[in-house]
Amino acid sequence: MKNILVYGASGHSKMIVDIIHKNKSHNIIGYIDSYKKAGEELYGYKVLGNDTQLNQISVEYNVDHIVIGVGENSVRRNAWKKITTNAPNIKFESIIHPNAILAENINLGKGVVIMAGVIINADASIGEFCILNTNSSLGHDSVMKDFSSIAPGVAVGGNVTIGYGSALCLKAGVIQNITIGDNTVVAAGAIVVKDIGDNKLAKGVPANDIVERLKDHRYLGK
Repeated sequence: MKNILVYGASGHSKMIVDIIHKNKSHNIIGYIDSYKKAGEELYGYKVLGNDTQLNQISVEYNVDHIVIGVGENSVRRNAWKKITTNAPNIKFESIIHPNAILAENINLGKGVVIMAGVIINADASIGEFCILNTNSSLGHDSVMKDFSSIAPGVAVGGNVTIGYGSALCLKAGVIQNITIGDNTVVAAGAIVVKDIGDNKLAKGVPANDIVERLKDHRYLGK
């Protein structure tokens, strides 16, 4: 069984730990976290240190696999940069809940996290370090580019493209044949019925309230 570290000691990480427990696929060694002190516990495992100590920790505990437990897309991308800088030989794992339904002919990048109840349909393509959260669905021939995410309850139609670093928030929906640009956020409950460009925030039913947003502006939390 592979030893694995979880980067980030947060609520999202607890969900990942729960999936690993259900799959019985990895031996969880602990967390790497830059904001919590070493020794703090979460969901039965301890924070072992921060990202600057990652290489030392991976050697000490004989760990060569890691999963990023960070929900915010830009923060997850920054975590990836820190990991590859501080421990370039470590491997990124994809974590998939056993109750997810995946078509046989989909493409999955590395570092993907797929939660309970997710449905991924035929010929869909998911880039690296994407998140498909609880009870979300991705339509046939749809594409999620690297570091994008769909939140719980999101429904995406067929032939949709979700751009690099973009996020669809709680229970948003996208009709078929839509393109969403890079670093764009679709607000909770919004329904997308026309293409949206890069660096936008889209709200409403339909999502006609579209404004500019900063590329790495935080969208989760209060």
